[in-house]
Amino acid sequence: MADETLYIGVDLGTFRSVMVSSDGHDEKVLTVIGTPKDQIAKNFLKRDVLFGEEALKNRLALNLFRPLEHGVIKDTAEDKKFIAHFITNIIGLGDPEDYNRVVAVIGAPAEASHVDKTAIFDAAAGSVNACMIISEPFAVAYALDRIEHTLVIDIGAGTTDLCRVYGTVPTPEDQMHVNFAGDYIDSRIIEEIQRKYAGAQITKDMARRWKESHSFVPGEEPADPVVVDFSIEGKAMSLDITDCISAACEAIVNPIVDGVKELISGSNPEYHDAFRRNMILAGGGSGIAGLGNLIEERLSDLGEVEVLTVEDPLELGAMGGLRLAMEVPEDMWKNLTLAHR
Repeated sequence: MADETLYIGVDLGTFRSVMVSSDGHDEKVLTVIGTPKDQIAKNFLKRDVLFGEEALKNRLALNLFRPLEHGVIKDTAEDKKFIAHFITNIIGLGDPEDYNRVVAVIGAPAEASHVDKTAIFDAAAGSVNACMIISEPFAVAYALDRIEHTLVIDIGAGTTDLCRVYGTVPTPEDQMHVNFAGDYIDSRIIEEIQRKYAGAQITKDMARRWKESHSFVPGEEPADPVVVDFSIEGKAMSLDITDCISAACEAIVNPIVDGVKELISGSNPEYHDAFRRNMILAGGGSGIAGLGNLIEERLSDLGEVEVLTVEDPLELGAMGGLRLAMEVPEDMWKNLTLAHR
């Protein structure tokens, strides 16, 4: 295989990243990096850096970092080093050493894709021969073959990315993000529960698990109450948090609706109707029961609105990147990419 090219698509998410390749690799890794707290931890773990689930498993012995926690890379040498470690690791899962040439398309959060493109590209430069950096919402639209006047709502962990897509790589003016996404819901779940049950002891990981298992918005109430186990001042309890889950999930809707309205009103008026009728709800947050319907309802003052909720939100961004890597001639990349060497 030395003379062949390996094509890789990466969805560089704020909480979870995905890598797919032309030879069938399909890897999902939490976007988390851990470094040993001290020499004892280093000797115990026998490594300088741990990634993903393995880092979380050993988190008490590690300093944990989420390099894209808020959708951007902090402009420090340390943070750039961490994102370089992470990108090298996830591309390495595709066994690039078996190929003479490696080509990657990396989908990044909308803000990072144009603010931090140099840092992301430099991080990938040691692992690939050619690289294109695109926004995750564009990768989603490309994977679905819906790049003609589409508005993508990509709900991640750290940010919700909104993007107008109309047949070419979006400009910064076509994109925006709001900090109302998965992490915000987790924090709101904790706040709502502690408001309802004084003394409740809950971690963000607990809230995230409950969100992933039970999330819904008004209008899509579950048949049975959401009852979970946690401690109140050290005492084990099983309590109903149905209303807390609903309120926390609903809290992200209006900021997203406001962003959508801003992007539509700022587009060419001749295409407003096309954007209204062609919205895609993607990302991990798209799995919130009833969310697409509620967004449609709250956008109804714009006219007829259609929101498609994707079926496989975790894979689409990476699949769009892989498809783009394999379909776009490399001599065109200089015109299409946000970073190219």
